[in-house]
Amino acid sequence: MKTIALSCLLFASIHASAMSRVEADSLIAQGSRVYASGDHAAALALFDSANVAFTSPSLLYNIGNCYFKLNDVPHAILFYERALRLAPGDADVRTNLELARQNVVDRVNELPAFTLGSTWGKLRGGRDADQWARRSLWACLLLFAVLGSAVVTRHRTARRALYGLAGLLLLGTVLSISFAAFRDRELTDDSAAIIMTAKVDVRSEPRANATVLFVLHKGTKISILQQENGWSEVQLVNGSVGWMPPASLERI
Repeated sequence: MKTIALSCLLFASIHASAMSRVEADSLIAQGSRVYASGDHAAALALFDSANVAFTSPSLLYNIGNCYFKLNDVPHAILFYERALRLAPGDADVRTNLELARQNVVDRVNELPAFTLGSTWGKLRGGRDADQWARRSLWACLLLFAVLGSAVVTRHRTARRALYGLAGLLLLGTVLSISFAAFRDRELTDDSAAIIMTAKVDVRSEPRANATVLFVLHKGTKISILQQENGWSEVQLVNGSVGWMPPASLERI
């Protein structure tokens, strides 16, 4: 069974560019069955194969689950974070991400910040990454339709009502565009990364013999500020900053 699954992975990898959505869904369904049987390595191979051509929050979540079952915490956190970026309000992803984080050595305290948690995540994320872009287009079309109706109507009361409705639609359009722009920046921001090596020294300067400021371990989330001389300047959520080799991390 495992040999067949790995063969499917090889074939799908070679023909990834020609893979249809039906074929990807078939691989995902097969991966789910294999995962349920307890063969997490084979399930991961199938999920990864589908992820070459298509991706979704649920697929990234399943890949994260496979890594977690295989005791690969850094990769589990990486894919949970990727799933959460696409579906910020998903409670299951948040729960499993927090569960995986409990296995991380570093306990970095976040700075106090206002947050609405999953409620805010559901509001800004919607059902998919393009939802707010579509809403802004529909709101804009309705706005112009209502304005056009207000211009041509001769009934004073109806005209006032239409202009009032147009004002509400204008507000909705502005809000939708703002959320769409926010989501675009959020989805294209690749500054966040996960430490992949067991232990890495974070130094005061981008050179090997610089002073070690602190040590980070696998699974810790950091932000990449800049790169210089083959080194990455990183920042923790508590504000600590230092330099480390980029090979030690993988961007979310």
